[in-house]
Amino acid sequence: MASTAETERPRLHASFARGVDFGECLEAQIAAREALIEGQGPPRLFMVEHRPAVTLGRRASSEDVLWSREQLEAAGLSVFETPRGGEATLHAPGQLVAYPVIRVGRQIRAHITTLAEVSIALLAELGIEGARFDMDNPGVWLEADAGGVPQKIASIGLHISRGVSVQGLSLNLDVAPQLFGALVSCGMPQVHMLSARPLATAPWPGFDALVRRWAQLFAEASGYTLAWDDADSAAD
Repeated sequence: MASTAETERPRLHASFARGVDFGECLEAQIAAREALIEGQGPPRLFMVEHRPAVTLGRRASSEDVLWSREQLEAAGLSVFETPRGGEATLHAPGQLVAYPVIRVGRQIRAHITTLAEVSIALLAELGIEGARFDMDNPGVWLEADAGGVPQKIASIGLHISRGVSVQGLSLNLDVAPQLFGALVSCGMPQVHMLSARPLATAPWPGFDALVRRWAQLFAEASGYTLAWDDADSAAD
């Protein structure tokens, strides 16, 4: 039974889906934002695992896509322009993607920080220590490698309209590393993108369990009660 404090919190309606097309998911987020702004829908949390795609933020250039059209097609990678901030980002199977459609008002930096801190907490539960958040280069970073190359494990990019956010965070759990060769990640040619699974020292609970745990941590950190729209999404 939920506590009194939990019942007083607003409900964050969460869903989880695999094999999601980036463009269709962005349209769903924008529709959810319009509904929330107009008082016709609740705050939502879209948890997804995307089909392979390179997304280009507002500061990205077409030159950030390094592979030819033929290489992209062979790998099943689509390219999308997106209204979020930032440069180029990879989305692919094995990546936990979280899109909270919630009211943030002017607390944009606080929202970004929460996305990062929740991910750092999840990594710590996997035994991955030393992760840090960098507001100047939004995302979650680990220690540079032996050659001094920056190492990143999660990326953050948002679009805010009328105080409501879409887009969000991508956390690499077990992504095929060769796919990162398709792009200049984050506008940083020397960045090394990592996944959590090879680094984990705690037992690996599985992708679905990590999705549910991230959603739970985010709801708690943001003052919501988590409500899965699909009961199967929350099943063990």
